[in-house]
Order: sequence, then structure tokens, then C-alpha cells
Amino acid sequence: MKYPVLVAGMLLASSAHAAPIDAKTLVGASTPLQVAQYGVRNYSPPVLVGGLHDPASYAAAPKLPAWQFAAADPTGGVLTFERNPAPATGWHAQSRKGAVLVTGGGSAIANRIYTVYNGQQLVAAINQAGNDPKIIRVIGHIDLRWSQNNTVFREYTSYSDQKYGGSIALPSNTTLVGINDAQGRPARITGTALLIGGELPLTTGGDPEADFKKWIADGKDGEDYPTWTRNVIVRNLVIDTPWDVNPEDADNAYADGLTVSRAQNIYLDHLTISDGDTPDSLATGTYDTRHDGALDVVRGSDYVTVSNSYFGKHHKTTLVGNGDSGRAWSDEGRLHVTFSGNWWDGATTRLPLNRFGQVHLFNNLITGSTSTKDTDVKFESGTDARYRSNMLLENQYYNIAGLKLDDFCGKAIKGKSFIGFRSSGHVFVSDKSGTNLVDGQCGYAQPGAANLWLPPYGYTLQSATATLTSVPANAGAGKLK
Repeated sequence: MKYPVLVAGMLLASSAHAAPIDAKTLVGASTPLQVAQYGVRNYSPPVLVGGLHDPASYAAAPKLPAWQFAAADPTGGVLTFERNPAPATGWHAQSRKGAVLVTGGGSAIANRIYTVYNGQQLVAAINQAGNDPKIIRVIGHIDLRWSQNNTVFREYTSYSDQKYGGSIALPSNTTLVGINDAQGRPARITGTALLIGGELPLTTGGDPEADFKKWIADGKDGEDYPTWTRNVIVRNLVIDTPWDVNPEDADNAYADGLTVSRAQNIYLDHLTISDGDTPDSLATGTYDTRHDGALDVVRGSDYVTVSNSYFGKHHKTTLVGNGDSGRAWSDEGRLHVTFSGNWWDGATTRLPLNRFGQVHLFNNLITGSTSTKDTDVKFESGTDARYRSNMLLENQYYNIAGLKLDDFCGKAIKGKSFIGFRSSGHVFVSDKSGTNLVDGQCGYAQPGAANLWLPPYGYTLQSATATLTSVPANAGAGKLK
């Protein structure tokens, strides 16, 4: 079924007839560059930070992957999909100014096209190009714990060392893509967090919340507040969520696999994200939570699409909005996110969890088990509509062993404190219940007329049954066509 382009009720400009805006034109001179502090190791010892990150919690990663370093480009440097803009389907292609063409670094000139084989080369390319349109092609295995052309390995030594030395910040107008190596393996990032944007004050030493609120109180447009990172494409990468060597406390780790924070017009496609070789079950003692999110969209970010991606073996998997009423100043009316064609497979919670966001999920596949004894992949909860969220779920396929049909609503699809929730067209399969079509609201009341909305972009809606075949064939790194 092909849906027409419609205008949502979130003060969006009409885009039915106007040519889309190239997202790179939305990147102004004041767009922040916060890359210099990241990717540089400090090897500091573990210390308490604000009463958190107890040095006694320090533990190096208990297992390392089989490295797949590369030193040559099997394509000979010939570009194929790297210059392609993002498609028009998804929230990433919208803005309050009208429809947007997310180009990333597609218009990069020759000296802004990079092929990198290690973490230091990746950081150097970002620092050299800044906000210029840039294409960065990753081949092999990236891990910032390795240095000197992947010949010297040293584990992170503290929270501070990992936070800064173990993170890579992507600035505006970036296309970051993995290129399959000579053995056909997709590029892989381990032990390294990817950051897109950050919540920043207007000036050094300022307060992000106070500065933004004053900006609005002065009658200025929040879209012009000069701390947005915009126009980023990330595709075809395996991302192993980092093992936190020095977590906040017994229940909370720090680093995500990929964090979108105060960023707009972001397209994330054909990613594979999981705990890789270091699931939480390898943690011992009091500090047994060693991972935070797999992919989080937070802190006022807006117009983001996550498509054709695979999420597995992870707790706290996908998060939209990281707080309740205390985040209204940044998140109210933002966090427009699309999830389509994704496969959550053995991911245990947050598929996704949503606060404040106007989120559209369609044709995703969710597989797992509530009866397995493997805590790394045991299904605990799926889509979770939380505080002031407004969600539309269409034609999802759920295959969850051990889950009874009577428990489907409230376990795989649940919510509280949302302002809108619509859910229909799903198929649920379980060894406990057989095959059942679950249609309607999963027990949740229809939202009021003011909160009804339709996506402002055209999209082709498959049946849930078709999703069972199409998603495994297409989702994840290495399958980009």
C-alpha cells in the first residue's frame, strides 16, 4: 500500500510541491565543531567523578574480538553508493522549513573523500574536514584502543580516558560508510562510541538549558539556536557497543554504541549493533552493567530515521528521549523518528522506548524468547510508549517464544503516560499461541483528535507477513545494495 504525502500536526511546513531543501544549506557558520576533545587518549587513572565511577568498579573488557584489520581497498577507491543522498521516506527528510534532502557529505570534493583503516586515520579525517561535506569510507576494523597503525593495543584506563579517548564525534555534512573488505566482511567498529551532536551552551562555561531557554524567551527561533549538528548519513557498519571499564554505578553504564544528541536530519541505515564479544553476562561482582544504549536519540534531536538495521544481544537497546518532565525544555515537540525495515533479534528491552517523541514504526521484525535461560538475549519488553510520546506502529511481525497471546499486549507493546498511541496490522507468533493477527490499539485508548497524525512522507507499507521475509534479507551491515 502506497501512502500519500500528508502533513503532520507538528507545525511542519507544507512540502507537497516545493523542491526539498539540501540539508547542507541548514548548516551555518555557528554550527559547533566539538571533535577536537574526542579520539585522544589521556590514559588517566580511575577516580570518582561527581560521586560516580568508583575506581573499584574498573574492569578491562574480558574478551577481545577476532580482529579483521585491513590495509587495502578492494574497490580501488571507486565510489558506488557513497555519494547517494538519503531516500525521501522517513522523518529525516523533513524539517519545520519544509521537505529536506539529506545529502551528508555527498557533494565532497576530492580532498574531502577519505578511506581509513584505523581509528587515528578516522579521527584525523574528521578534524581536517570539519563541517565541510566529507565522505569517510571505513575498511576493516576500527578500535581506538589500538594505535600506531593497529600495532599497539592498550585498554582504556578510566571513565575519562574512555569518554574522550574512546569516542568519535561526527560533525555536520558527514557521510560515514563501511566498505566490505576483500573477504566480503563489513567494516566493524569495536570499543569505540560514535557521537552525532551534543548538548552545548552558547559559550564556554555556560549552561545548555539556561542558554536555550533564554534564547526562546528572547523570541528567537529554536531552529536557529547555534548548537545543532545536521545532515549526517551513517551506513553499512557493524558497531559493537563499548564495554564500560568504569561504569557510573552498579546499574548504569555510560557509553552507547551510537548516540544522536542535539542533531537534526540524520539518516542511519544498514547498521548491525550488538554487544559483540562482551555481553553483560561476562561482568562479575557488584558492577555487572557494562553497557548503556545500543542506539539512542536524545536531547532534543529531531528528524531522524533508522532503517534496515539489525539489533541483537543487548539490553536498553533503542531509546528515544532520555528523561521525563525535566527534559521538556529540549524535547517537547521534537524527537520525530522513523524506524522501518529493522530487525530486533535477541535484543532484550527498549524496541524502542520513547519519551516525547513522535515516532513511526512500520514493517519491523522482532524475534526473541522469554523462556531462554541466556540473559543476554532473553526478551523482557518491546515497544514502550512513555511520557508524552505519540506513536504509530504499523504491520510489525513478532516471533517471541514463550510469550502467550494474552500477554502480548503489555509485554511486546506497552505504554503509559503517552499522549497518543496507535497500533495495527501486526502478526504475533509464539510456540505458546500459534499464529495470531493482532489488530487495533493493544488495549490502549485512541488519542484525542488533536494528537492524531499521519507521517508527512510517502511510504510503501508491506504486510506484516511480507516483513518476515524482506527484513532478514536486507537488514544489517554488509547487505547494502
